[in-house]
Amino acid sequence: MNVTSSDGATTFSSSSIGNFLSPGLSCSVSRKGNEDGESCNTSKGKLFQTGQIWSFYSGNDDLPLYYGRIHKITVTQVFEEEAEIKMCVHLLKANSFPENVIQWEDKNMPVGCGTFSVTKCFRKFTTDNVSLQIVPQTSMNGNEYIILPKIGDVWAIYRSWTCHKEFKDIGSCTYDIVEVLDDTSDYKVLALEPALFSNEEEDKKTFFRAAESRHPDCDDEDGSEVIFTIPMSKMLRFSHQIPASRVTKKIDGELRELFEVDPRALPTNVRVSRPLSKGEVREG
Repeated sequence: MNVTSSDGATTFSSSSIGNFLSPGLSCSVSRKGNEDGESCNTSKGKLFQTGQIWSFYSGNDDLPLYYGRIHKITVTQVFEEEAEIKMCVHLLKANSFPENVIQWEDKNMPVGCGTFSVTKCFRKFTTDNVSLQIVPQTSMNGNEYIILPKIGDVWAIYRSWTCHKEFKDIGSCTYDIVEVLDDTSDYKVLALEPALFSNEEEDKKTFFRAAESRHPDCDDEDGSEVIFTIPMSKMLRFSHQIPASRVTKKIDGELRELFEVDPRALPTNVRVSRPLSKGEVREG
Protein backbone atom coordinates (compact mmCIF):
# COMPACT_ATOMS: atom_id res chain seq x y z
CA MET A 1 0.00 0.00 0.00
CA ASN A 2 1.19 3.52 -0.75
CA VAL A 3 -0.17 6.73 0.76
CA THR A 4 -0.12 10.18 -0.89
CA SER A 5 -0.15 13.17 1.45
CA SER A 6 -1.47 16.68 0.76
CA ASP A 7 1.99 17.89 -0.29
CA GLY A 8 2.22 15.25 -2.99
CA ALA A 9 4.66 13.00 -1.16
CA THR A 10 4.12 9.30 -1.71
CA THR A 11 5.34 6.87 0.93
CA PHE A 12 5.86 3.28 -0.16
CA SER A 13 5.30 0.59 2.45
CA SER A 14 6.91 -2.84 2.33
CA SER A 15 3.89 -4.26 0.52
CA SER A 16 4.17 -1.86 -2.43
CA ILE A 17 7.84 -1.03 -2.52
CA GLY A 18 8.54 -3.87 -4.93
CA ASN A 19 6.55 -2.14 -7.69
CA PHE A 20 8.33 1.20 -7.27
CA LEU A 21 10.88 2.47 -9.76
CA SER A 22 12.16 6.03 -10.07
CA PRO A 23 15.06 7.69 -11.92
CA GLY A 24 18.29 6.71 -10.20
CA LEU A 25 16.62 4.47 -7.63
CA SER A 26 15.17 1.00 -7.71
CA CYS A 27 13.62 -0.82 -4.78
CA SER A 28 12.36 -4.33 -4.34
CA VAL A 29 10.99 -6.65 -1.70
CA SER A 30 11.97 -10.30 -1.56
CA ARG A 31 10.17 -12.72 0.70
CA LYS A 32 12.31 -14.86 3.00
CA GLY A 33 10.37 -17.57 4.77
CA ASN A 34 7.51 -15.82 6.60
CA GLU A 35 9.29 -12.48 6.79
CA ASP A 36 9.47 -9.58 4.36
CA GLY A 37 13.01 -8.71 3.37
CA GLU A 38 13.05 -5.12 2.17
CA SER A 39 15.85 -3.90 -0.08
CA CYS A 40 16.74 -0.67 -1.87
CA ASN A 41 19.41 -0.11 -4.50
CA THR A 42 20.47 3.55 -4.78
CA SER A 43 21.95 5.46 -7.70
CA LYS A 44 25.27 5.48 -5.83
CA GLY A 45 25.42 1.70 -6.10
CA LYS A 46 24.65 0.93 -2.46
CA LEU A 47 22.19 -1.86 -1.81
CA PHE A 48 20.33 -1.61 1.50
CA GLN A 49 18.51 -4.60 2.96
CA THR A 50 16.88 -5.34 6.27
CA GLY A 51 19.22 -7.29 8.53
CA GLN A 52 22.38 -5.69 7.13
CA ILE A 53 25.01 -4.18 9.44
CA TRP A 54 26.35 -0.74 8.47
CA SER A 55 28.58 1.86 10.04
CA PHE A 56 26.89 5.22 10.47
CA TYR A 57 27.75 8.85 10.99
CA SER A 58 26.13 10.20 14.13
CA GLY A 59 26.90 12.97 16.60
CA ASN A 60 29.21 15.95 16.38
CA ASP A 61 32.42 14.02 15.60
CA ASP A 62 31.43 13.65 11.91
CA LEU A 63 33.02 10.20 11.66
CA PRO A 64 31.38 6.78 11.09
CA LEU A 65 31.94 5.52 14.63
CA TYR A 66 28.68 3.65 15.19
CA TYR A 67 27.18 0.37 14.00
CA GLY A 68 23.56 -0.54 13.44
CA ARG A 69 21.36 -3.25 11.95
CA ILE A 70 18.68 -2.19 9.47
CA HIS A 71 15.22 -3.10 10.77
CA LYS A 72 12.90 -1.35 8.30
CA ILE A 73 13.23 0.67 5.08
CA THR A 74 10.81 3.39 3.98
CA VAL A 75 10.91 5.17 0.62
CA THR A 76 9.20 8.54 0.10
CA GLN A 77 8.94 10.39 -3.20
CA VAL A 78 7.64 13.93 -3.84
CA PHE A 79 6.33 14.17 -7.42
CA GLU A 80 9.28 13.84 -9.83
CA GLU A 81 11.98 14.47 -7.23
CA GLU A 82 14.47 11.76 -6.33
CA ALA A 83 13.08 9.38 -3.76
CA GLU A 84 14.27 9.59 -0.16
CA ILE A 85 15.23 6.42 1.69
CA LYS A 86 14.82 6.30 5.45
CA MET A 87 15.99 3.38 7.54
CA CYS A 88 14.94 2.38 11.03
CA VAL A 89 18.18 1.04 12.54
CA HIS A 90 18.77 -0.84 15.78
CA LEU A 91 22.08 0.30 17.26
CA LEU A 92 24.80 -2.17 18.24
CA LYS A 93 26.51 -2.04 21.61
CA ALA A 94 29.94 -3.46 22.39
CA ASN A 95 30.02 -6.45 24.75
CA SER A 96 32.58 -6.91 27.50
CA PHE A 97 36.15 -7.51 26.36
CA PRO A 98 38.53 -10.28 27.47
CA GLU A 99 40.76 -9.33 30.40
CA ASN A 100 43.82 -9.07 28.17
CA VAL A 101 42.29 -6.16 26.20
CA ILE A 102 42.96 -2.67 27.56
CA GLN A 103 39.58 -0.96 27.81
CA TRP A 104 38.46 2.65 27.68
CA GLU A 105 38.15 4.26 31.09
CA ASP A 106 35.44 6.53 29.67
CA LYS A 107 32.63 4.11 28.80
CA ASN A 108 31.15 6.71 26.42
CA MET A 109 34.07 6.32 24.02
CA PRO A 110 33.01 4.66 20.74
CA VAL A 111 34.24 1.12 20.12
CA GLY A 112 35.37 0.24 16.60
CA CYS A 113 35.99 -3.49 16.96
CA GLY A 114 35.04 -6.37 19.21
CA THR A 115 31.83 -8.33 19.82
CA PHE A 116 28.57 -6.40 19.56
CA SER A 117 24.95 -7.07 20.48
CA VAL A 118 21.79 -5.62 18.96
CA THR A 119 20.05 -3.20 21.32
CA LYS A 120 16.41 -2.15 21.53
CA CYS A 121 17.53 1.43 20.96
CA PHE A 122 16.87 2.52 17.39
CA ARG A 123 17.36 5.60 15.26
CA LYS A 124 16.17 6.74 11.87
CA PHE A 125 18.85 7.38 9.27
CA THR A 126 18.92 8.48 5.65
CA THR A 127 21.50 7.32 3.10
CA ASP A 128 23.54 10.44 3.96
CA ASN A 129 24.26 8.92 7.39
CA VAL A 130 25.65 5.69 5.93
CA SER A 131 29.35 4.89 5.54
CA LEU A 132 30.21 1.22 4.98
CA GLN A 133 28.43 -2.13 4.97
CA ILE A 134 30.02 -4.44 7.53
CA VAL A 135 30.09 -8.21 7.03
CA PRO A 136 30.75 -9.52 10.55
CA GLN A 137 31.00 -13.00 11.99
CA THR A 138 27.59 -13.83 13.42
CA SER A 139 26.79 -15.86 16.53
CA MET A 140 24.60 -18.96 16.35
CA ASN A 141 21.56 -17.07 17.69
CA GLY A 142 22.13 -14.19 15.29
CA ASN A 143 22.17 -11.56 18.03
CA GLU A 144 25.92 -11.06 18.39
CA TYR A 145 28.33 -9.81 15.76
CA ILE A 146 32.13 -9.95 15.77
CA ILE A 147 33.68 -6.97 13.97
CA LEU A 148 37.48 -7.05 13.73
CA PRO A 149 40.12 -5.56 11.40
CA LYS A 150 40.81 -7.97 8.54
CA ILE A 151 43.66 -8.32 6.07
CA GLY A 152 43.27 -5.75 3.30
CA ASP A 153 41.05 -3.41 5.34
CA VAL A 154 41.90 0.28 5.62
CA TRP A 155 41.36 1.71 9.11
CA ALA A 156 41.84 4.96 10.96
CA ILE A 157 43.80 4.36 14.17
CA TYR A 158 44.33 6.71 17.09
CA ARG A 159 47.74 8.33 17.15
CA SER A 160 49.35 8.50 20.62
CA TRP A 161 46.73 6.06 21.87
CA THR A 162 45.85 5.85 25.55
CA CYS A 163 42.89 4.30 27.34
CA HIS A 164 42.47 7.61 29.20
CA LYS A 165 40.99 9.43 26.19
CA GLU A 166 37.61 11.00 26.91
CA PHE A 167 34.59 11.29 24.67
CA LYS A 168 34.38 15.06 25.17
CA ASP A 169 37.81 15.36 23.53
CA ILE A 170 37.18 13.05 20.59
CA GLY A 171 36.91 15.98 18.18
CA SER A 172 40.54 16.87 18.86
CA CYS A 173 41.97 13.34 18.49
CA THR A 174 44.61 12.77 15.82
CA TYR A 175 44.76 9.65 13.67
CA ASP A 176 46.85 7.65 11.24
CA ILE A 177 45.53 5.66 8.26
CA VAL A 178 46.75 2.07 7.92
CA GLU A 179 46.24 -1.06 5.84
CA VAL A 180 45.93 -4.31 7.78
CA LEU A 181 48.58 -6.77 6.56
CA ASP A 182 48.14 -9.57 9.10
CA ASP A 183 45.42 -10.35 11.65
CA THR A 184 46.61 -13.77 12.83
CA SER A 185 47.39 -12.91 16.45
CA ASP A 186 48.35 -9.25 16.75
CA TYR A 187 47.73 -6.75 13.95
CA LYS A 188 50.56 -6.00 11.54
CA VAL A 189 49.75 -2.78 9.69
CA LEU A 190 51.23 -0.57 6.98
CA ALA A 191 51.11 3.21 7.38
CA LEU A 192 49.45 5.00 4.46
CA GLU A 193 49.83 8.57 3.24
CA PRO A 194 47.92 10.75 0.75
CA ALA A 195 48.81 10.42 -2.93
CA LEU A 196 48.30 13.75 -4.69
CA PHE A 197 47.74 14.31 -8.40
CA SER A 198 47.91 17.50 -10.44
CA ASN A 199 45.60 15.80 -12.95
CA GLU A 200 42.17 17.48 -12.73
CA GLU A 201 40.22 14.23 -13.12
CA GLU A 202 42.17 12.44 -10.39
CA ASP A 203 42.16 15.58 -8.24
CA LYS A 204 38.45 15.06 -7.59
CA LYS A 205 39.18 11.72 -5.92
CA THR A 206 41.10 10.82 -2.77
CA PHE A 207 43.93 8.31 -2.90
CA PHE A 208 46.29 6.88 -0.29
CA ARG A 209 49.49 4.92 -0.88
CA ALA A 210 52.09 3.11 1.21
CA ALA A 211 53.87 5.71 3.32
CA GLU A 212 57.57 6.33 2.77
CA SER A 213 58.10 7.33 6.40
CA ARG A 214 56.16 7.60 9.65
CA HIS A 215 54.70 10.82 11.01
CA PRO A 216 57.12 12.47 13.48
CA ASP A 217 54.46 12.32 16.21
CA CYS A 218 53.92 8.57 15.89
CA ASP A 219 53.90 6.42 19.01
CA ASP A 220 57.40 5.50 20.23
CA GLU A 221 56.15 1.97 20.87
CA ASP A 222 55.39 1.57 17.15
CA GLY A 223 58.98 2.24 16.13
CA SER A 224 59.92 4.35 13.13
CA GLU A 225 59.19 1.81 10.36
CA VAL A 226 56.12 2.15 8.12
CA ILE A 227 55.17 -1.45 8.96
CA PHE A 228 54.47 -1.93 12.65
CA THR A 229 52.41 -4.07 15.01
CA ILE A 230 49.40 -3.17 17.12
CA PRO A 231 49.04 -5.79 19.87
CA MET A 232 45.66 -7.41 20.38
CA SER A 233 45.61 -5.88 23.86
CA LYS A 234 45.36 -2.45 22.19
CA MET A 235 42.69 -3.34 19.63
CA LEU A 236 40.64 -0.32 20.74
CA ARG A 237 43.25 1.80 19.01
CA PHE A 238 41.36 0.97 15.80
CA SER A 239 38.84 3.79 15.49
CA HIS A 240 36.82 3.00 12.36
CA GLN A 241 37.11 1.36 8.98
CA ILE A 242 37.54 3.60 5.92
CA PRO A 243 35.61 2.66 2.75
CA ALA A 244 38.41 1.94 0.27
CA SER A 245 38.99 0.18 -3.04
CA ARG A 246 42.35 -0.94 -4.41
CA VAL A 247 43.38 0.70 -7.72
CA THR A 248 46.52 1.03 -9.86
CA LYS A 249 47.68 4.49 -10.99
CA LYS A 250 50.78 5.90 -12.64
CA ILE A 251 52.83 8.18 -10.37
CA ASP A 252 56.06 9.75 -11.64
CA GLY A 253 56.01 7.37 -14.59
CA GLU A 254 55.63 4.23 -12.44
CA LEU A 255 52.54 2.13 -11.80
CA ARG A 256 51.68 2.18 -8.11
CA GLU A 257 49.06 0.34 -6.12
CA LEU A 258 46.83 2.81 -4.28
CA PHE A 259 43.63 2.93 -2.28
CA GLU A 260 40.81 5.18 -3.43
CA VAL A 261 39.06 6.15 -0.21
CA ASP A 262 35.87 7.90 0.83
CA PRO A 263 37.13 11.32 1.97
CA ARG A 264 34.17 11.88 4.28
CA ALA A 265 35.34 9.03 6.54
CA LEU A 266 38.80 10.58 6.95
CA PRO A 267 39.57 12.35 10.23
CA THR A 268 40.33 16.06 9.90
CA ASN A 269 44.07 15.73 10.49
CA VAL A 270 44.54 13.36 7.53
CA ARG A 271 42.17 14.93 5.02
CA VAL A 272 43.89 15.67 1.74
CA SER A 273 44.56 19.19 0.53
CA ARG A 274 44.55 19.16 -3.25
CA PRO A 275 47.48 20.67 -5.15
CA LEU A 276 47.00 24.28 -6.28
CA SER A 277 46.20 24.92 -9.93
CA LYS A 278 48.47 27.23 -11.88
CA GLY A 279 47.93 30.82 -10.75
CA GLU A 280 45.66 29.76 -7.85
CA VAL A 281 46.29 31.17 -4.37
CA ARG A 282 45.32 29.22 -1.25
CA GLU A 283 43.18 31.26 1.12
CA GLY A 284 44.17 31.69 4.78
